[in-house]
Amino acid sequence: MTPTEKYIEDVGLLYEKYGLTKMAGRILGYLMTAKSDNTSFEDLRNALKASKGSISSNVNLLLKQALIEKHMITGDRKSYYKLAFKSLENIMEIKLKSIIEFKAIYQRAMELCINENNSKNKHLLEIIKYYDFLEKEMPLLKLKWYNEKHS
Repeated sequence: MTPTEKYIEDVGLLYEKYGLTKMAGRILGYLMTAKSDNTSFEDLRNALKASKGSISSNVNLLLKQALIEKHMITGDRKSYYKLAFKSLENIMEIKLKSIIEFKAIYQRAMELCINENNSKNKHLLEIIKYYDFLEKEMPLLKLKWYNEKHS
């Protein structure tokens, strides 16, 4: 295994550890180390030695999460993929959206258990407070990052 192949596998394992599929991580690892920003579906399939279905479903997952971008080359019918130009900003936006959605789920649970007075409710309330905190702080972190990047 070459150092690049090892790196791609390591990225796959890291992303798998945090909730994506290993193949999605491997695709990201490959795109991070690709010599070109014009990586085709076939390039991914050949380099990662994976099935069409696996590449297709994981490319779609990465596109949906705005971690990669799809683009075309004039005169070529193929689609090409590259790392998303604004992937950091996209990740922050997706995380903020998930924080808001998870908080809403916990709030609904609290509403269903409103008349109960037990440790579960205290735990649910603590989680909701944590999501409130994150929801308020994420935009401030994004602004702080932007200011630091442009100073």
